[in-house]
Amino acid sequence: MVFGDLRFGFYSFSCPNAEAIVRDVVLRRFNNDKSITAALLRMHFHDCFVTGCDASLLIDPNPARNKTSEKNAGPKITVRGFDIIDEAKSALEQACPSTVSCADIISLATRDAVALAGGPTFNVPTGRRDGLVSDPALVKLPGPSLSVLEVLKFFTAKGFSLFEMVALMAAGHSVGNAHCSNFRDRLSSFNNGTVDPTMDPNLDAKLVQVCGSSRQPATDDPRVFLDITTPLAIDTQFLNQILLKRGILHIDQQLALDPLSSDMVSRFARDSDTLFQTFAKAMIKLSTVNVLVGDQGEIRRNYLKLGFYSSSCPNAEAMVRDVVQRHFNQDRSITAALLRMHFHDCFVRGCDASLLIDSTENESSEKDAGPNQTVRGFEIIDEAKTLLEESCPSTVSCADIISLATRDAVAMAGGPAYNVSTGRRDGLFSNPKEVKLPSPTMSVSEALEFFTAKGFSLFEMVTLLGGGHSVGNAHCSNFQERLSSFNRGSPDPTMDPDLDTRLVKVCGSSSRPARNDPTVFLDEKTPFAFDNRFYNEILDKRGILHIDQQLAMDSLSRDMVSRFADDGDSLFQNFANAMIKLSAVNVWLGNEGEIRKNCRAFNKNNNE
Repeated sequence: MVFGDLRFGFYSFSCPNAEAIVRDVVLRRFNNDKSITAALLRMHFHDCFVTGCDASLLIDPNPARNKTSEKNAGPKITVRGFDIIDEAKSALEQACPSTVSCADIISLATRDAVALAGGPTFNVPTGRRDGLVSDPALVKLPGPSLSVLEVLKFFTAKGFSLFEMVALMAAGHSVGNAHCSNFRDRLSSFNNGTVDPTMDPNLDAKLVQVCGSSRQPATDDPRVFLDITTPLAIDTQFLNQILLKRGILHIDQQLALDPLSSDMVSRFARDSDTLFQTFAKAMIKLSTVNVLVGDQGEIRRNYLKLGFYSSSCPNAEAMVRDVVQRHFNQDRSITAALLRMHFHDCFVRGCDASLLIDSTENESSEKDAGPNQTVRGFEIIDEAKTLLEESCPSTVSCADIISLATRDAVAMAGGPAYNVSTGRRDGLFSNPKEVKLPSPTMSVSEALEFFTAKGFSLFEMVTLLGGGHSVGNAHCSNFQERLSSFNRGSPDPTMDPDLDTRLVKVCGSSSRPARNDPTVFLDEKTPFAFDNRFYNEILDKRGILHIDQQLAMDSLSRDMVSRFADDGDSLFQNFANAMIKLSAVNVWLGNEGEIRKNCRAFNKNNNE
């Protein structure tokens, strides 16, 4: 069967395992997080409804190079799941370089996630090409507060009927979620105490508890499931809910109330087979909207990939591992040092090794910024780079060495063993004024702003902070205001008194602080082992840093902390995924940047 120039089995000769590779990635992610179905459905819709199904949504903005993209547009800021596409693309580039488009990966991944969530199984034709334009000014999408007729105009402009629109929204929203900001105008707590007559009062009361009020809105704009009965399964429950005035978004409730669509909602609610059949056909149609085919567009290939140096420097990863092993045998605290270095590098300009640059008489670097003055472990990167330059000159980037060394150190400390894709290039700038990092005195919601700006969820933040701090340490200056000796004799009520007593002995008092600002382990029980012990400690009020203790106390994050405290396997799996995602933040690829000869200086300075 042919859909224009798209066809089933497009890669049957050029990359026979392409669809299986995508499916395996999606299955692994789904087993850890069933909400990825909603994430991929939303990504697919947001991509196809702008310039067409061309993967233009995947393009990263890069403020350092004055580049914006569709991700800068308001509706796109909360789209997630990009790391799933990245992982599949990396695996495909390894198996079949420059063959499978990112646009096809989105369509295939969404199809597979729908089936895993109990939705219909359908085939997706392939052969899309990737677009060359990603402009936030082109993003015009239907909002959640529109009427049925207003939303229908967006769908008819893309060739969809009202019947198809209802099917797409009904099935898609059956696994979806929404931030309070998208519906709080309907809540009594934001509407002068008046309950929206189209909303069930019991639902209003439940949502108010989550979203707060106009005077005291909940911090961090929480999300709620659009189907509170079966939120992770594609089924007809969502339709039954909106027929009972339990629709959360205005547009969802209007589907059940507007004469244009109410009969269709009732029909789909009674007949799941019809819903599934219509949804499957509409999804296939969605995946063909304004596609690029043939010689149009491109097949993006500047992606990180596993084994990037397999030909150019076959022993690169083993050489890095050997250096890390030697240092770890002498000093097990290097795991914490490398994790911190990796985080501090990636959270500024991206994973570009800009943190490694030394200041000169004429120009300062990121190392001069306050948060970076206690970063250590640079000699490990230097040693690995020296060996690599002897073996494979100007081949392996300093940015890749950081990612590989951190991965190896985590595994040596008993943490998860995970693969790191390589191919990063080294950046050309290092400016201390750009260093803005979350501080240990922040609240959970304040820290989350930094993480969401880099594309990380709250769950990923809790994973990275807890996992990293399980082997970390901190100077007394980072928590001394919590100690009774610095707080007029009053212990912080969120800190275990015995811990306070022990820390006072190390840190001193406000009148006689300890010399040289000593460090203490953040996990006193197993300070050199990567494990879930840290989460148990903070649940017992033995968190040393303010932010660590707040993770266990804040309603936003405490359930996640409890989960990891009970389930070390879950921590390991999610930490590995989050570290892979961290190592891909705003990387330089292809001909961008450079491969430094010396990690501490840009090549132009090396040649002077």
